[in-house]
Amino acid sequence: MDFDLNNALNSTQAATYIRDDRPKSVAAPKPPQHKLPISAITDTPDNRGTTYRDLPVELIRRIGRHVPLQDMGNFSTIERRTYQQMRERRLIWSYCQRSNKAVSLSSLNRILDEIEGALEEPAQRVEPIEALRQRLLDFPEDQQPEAFEKLFLAANRIPKEGGQIQKEMTAMLSSFPDDEQFELFDFVMEMAKRRGPDEENVWLELAGQLTCFPGGAPEYLEGYEALLAQLPHLSDARQAELIPVLSGMLYDFDEADGYPSTKISELYAILRERVLQLSPPHQGAPVGAMATAVLALPETEQPIRYAEMRNLAMSLPDEQWGIALYRLPAGFAVLPSDRYAEEFQLLESGLERVPLAQRVQAASGLLDHVHHMDDMLAERVWQRALGLLDRTEEAKLFEFLNEIKAMGVTSALSGGKRKIAINSIMAFIERNQLSEQARARVIEIVP
Repeated sequence: MDFDLNNALNSTQAATYIRDDRPKSVAAPKPPQHKLPISAITDTPDNRGTTYRDLPVELIRRIGRHVPLQDMGNFSTIERRTYQQMRERRLIWSYCQRSNKAVSLSSLNRILDEIEGALEEPAQRVEPIEALRQRLLDFPEDQQPEAFEKLFLAANRIPKEGGQIQKEMTAMLSSFPDDEQFELFDFVMEMAKRRGPDEENVWLELAGQLTCFPGGAPEYLEGYEALLAQLPHLSDARQAELIPVLSGMLYDFDEADGYPSTKISELYAILRERVLQLSPPHQGAPVGAMATAVLALPETEQPIRYAEMRNLAMSLPDEQWGIALYRLPAGFAVLPSDRYAEEFQLLESGLERVPLAQRVQAASGLLDHVHHMDDMLAERVWQRALGLLDRTEEAKLFEFLNEIKAMGVTSALSGGKRKIAINSIMAFIERNQLSEQARARVIEIVP
């Protein structure tokens, strides 16, 4: 029997549409003996439509898995078989109802004890635990830290989906007072260490919460160094995600916040060593981020470290080179302006290597420092950046324009630089024969 589950049964309304619509028994005049009764014709298996009662039990179970929990009460009452088959889903629904009304640590403990006893499959506990997470900050303040730990441990016992709940919980740390935030940060850190190097984890969320610590607090440096210490224990892919975040935080460790003058250089050196240890297929984003982070270093180190990262970027495979290129031009800020043209020429030599998938980002990255360049170089940079998008669809131009707007490139344009930008974009539109809509979008985005 052909049955399109997704189209027909994405909601309770769709599910209940397949109802028992067989003809009901109604008294009728006795038909002439030489004719078959009408009911005999309409009730033959070949003529009547498929009704809900005809569906096999397995299909009803499959339908139930697609019905939102909030609709489970109505769905279960369609008929007896549905009520029986949806027992576990109704149980999950009832726990979600109770979780949505939890108001204290004691109610959380009761619900957790019950669901872990009644719901054997860990995946069945996801929705009630997520509902409890959303209630956590409504508990009395003195109960919230303990409730957080209990709930985090419960999510840890869900092998797959629990990781996402833990990410959401880690993102809540900044909602706690400082002292509790520090303690819970350490708790989450210890829990994260127990996961394997390739498992879903909360390192990125921990780094994000670290930035919410008070500036200059010793706990900030301690947390940062704890994350640095974890890098060698993570897979290359996980390190490639975390290093760009950590490199962007280097600016926070300057003397103005009470740190030693050498602290940023020390931390940069640790990150640099990790970047050099990564395999080339994972170096693109970290190398680009480290090229930007040289701005946090003492001036005497900046040009040397930038050149090192630029050379490393240009030696990478094409895909990783394209990823790194997005961040490299920000490093122009550490160079004297009379070296901009020479530096751009080096980057320009690798533009043809940028894969199509990275060209929008690479093109927008090239314009990062364009407002500090002289008009001749600025025009060349605009032309080469837009040249990366030649022969692509119009949507790529819109994506590029939105990106440079978000970067602040367009808002920094004025006078001759604005004219250069508009002329370059209009020339791009002409040679690629784009629509009037594209022209209007340029006027809208470029002030």
